[in-house]
Amino acid sequence: MLGGKTVKVKIDRDLFDRLRKVADVAGYATAEEFVTHVLEKEMLHFEDAGSDDDIRDKLKGLGYIS
Repeated sequence: MLGGKTVKVKIDRDLFDRLRKVADVAGYATAEEFVTHVLEKEMLHFEDAGSDDDIRDKLKGLGYIS
């Protein structure tokens, strides 16, 4: 959802360089556009979570937390 208010997020330079390379190969205009797309896609996993426990369970299931 580009076009709304934005915030800055700090990302390690090496990771950002890798993101920029992948974004370029994939045809994204910018690394920021690619990161936004990836985050929006991942957030879909949590859209229907009814509680913090549901979110935790989904994060565990996806391997983000243990």
